Amino acid sequence: MTYTIQGSIRFPGDKSIAHRALMIGAIAAGETTIDHLPDGGDIQTTIDVLAALGVNFEQTGTHMTVHGQGGFHWQTPTAPLALNNSGTTTRLLLGLLACPPSTILLTGDQSLSARPMERIAGPLRQMGTQIATTEGHLPIQIHPVANLHGAHIHLTVASAQVKSGILFAGLQADSETTVTGPVHTRDHTERLLAKAGANVVRQGLTVRIQPQTTPLQPLTIDLASDFSTAAFWIVLATLLPDSQLQLPSLSLNPTRTTLLDILARMGGDFQVVDFPRTDVAEPMGTLQVRQQSLQSTIVDATESARAIDELPLLALAATQAEGETVIQHIGELRVKESNRIAATETILQAAGAHIRQNGENWLITGPTPLNIPQHWPLIMPDHRMAMLQIATGLVAGAPVPTTVPNVVAVSYPELTYDLQKLVQFR
Repeated sequence: MTYTIQGSIRFPGDKSIAHRALMIGAIAAGETTIDHLPDGGDIQTTIDVLAALGVNFEQTGTHMTVHGQGGFHWQTPTAPLALNNSGTTTRLLLGLLACPPSTILLTGDQSLSARPMERIAGPLRQMGTQIATTEGHLPIQIHPVANLHGAHIHLTVASAQVKSGILFAGLQADSETTVTGPVHTRDHTERLLAKAGANVVRQGLTVRIQPQTTPLQPLTIDLASDFSTAAFWIVLATLLPDSQLQLPSLSLNPTRTTLLDILARMGGDFQVVDFPRTDVAEPMGTLQVRQQSLQSTIVDATESARAIDELPLLALAATQAEGETVIQHIGELRVKESNRIAATETILQAAGAHIRQNGENWLITGPTPLNIPQHWPLIMPDHRMAMLQIATGLVAGAPVPTTVPNVVAVSYPELTYDLQKLVQFR
């Protein structure tokens, strides 16, 4: 079977922005309102842990009101904070709780408990946080301290989550905090903090934040559509014949759209058909995607860091590109919800793709017709890997799924409905 992607769809709000908006709303003075809040499991985790810390919420559908506390006035939770499978919640929350009123225990599920946490715990210790990991992982205990100190933090791993956690701690410090990373990463936290009145400035690869001496201002946010969710459809619409797809209100933050830059260089056909809105913290607009033949490219380390969540889908696109595509510096994919290097290779190779590792790089040769395997390989429960397998199946001509794995609900519970809406026989 051959499919095409046709239609227009607005996806739920961006998860990365939603986590941050909820947390900033929790420490602001007054009511923060958020529209188009996504309803995935990770966002619910953030809501639940903030509620356990004393924050009040009112939600009607996708509209959320956060009753801010006017500072870091946490109540002591009655049980350990269950972070489930949300790495974003965890690393940002550690910064929010860097100076807690009492000892707080944080736990996670098996997958999250295998992910590295010293990359955020170490910098927080430099600022005075009393934090104890379990051999570098969850469970984590944070103990009360008298105050936090400003520090100059140099990150060796490109991580917007770690940077954001440090910035949240910097609001509580007694002097300026700076964070310098190896490359630019997502800047949602900086944008939202600035909109809320924080003194935060980026200079090159360094972000500076001053202590917050007055409460942050509440936010009013209409969340842009989630780019990582859209990436699934952007790749499919680029690969499947005669596809035409419109994505309104899509996040067009340049720190998020590196996948588009790479695919455009490979020959992808993308057009912003209305001007990005400038009255919001995050730029958004309508993106139009058409099917197009692709050429191979080299994806450098900076691009890989900025498109880390989309690299598996980019690898799928590369299987259909003419020539050998090289995706450099993929090592960070090993410490996501699963080992996404191994899982991506397993899925694509099962469909007949030519993908292999060379050091910390992927080498992918195309174009290669993909086949439907008799049995898909068993992979660790990971929402992005489940979606990669679905996308690979559609490119290979497998039947359109009428149900999707439960793990997809972490990020995209509407996927089954959208598959029926957008995927058509050709």
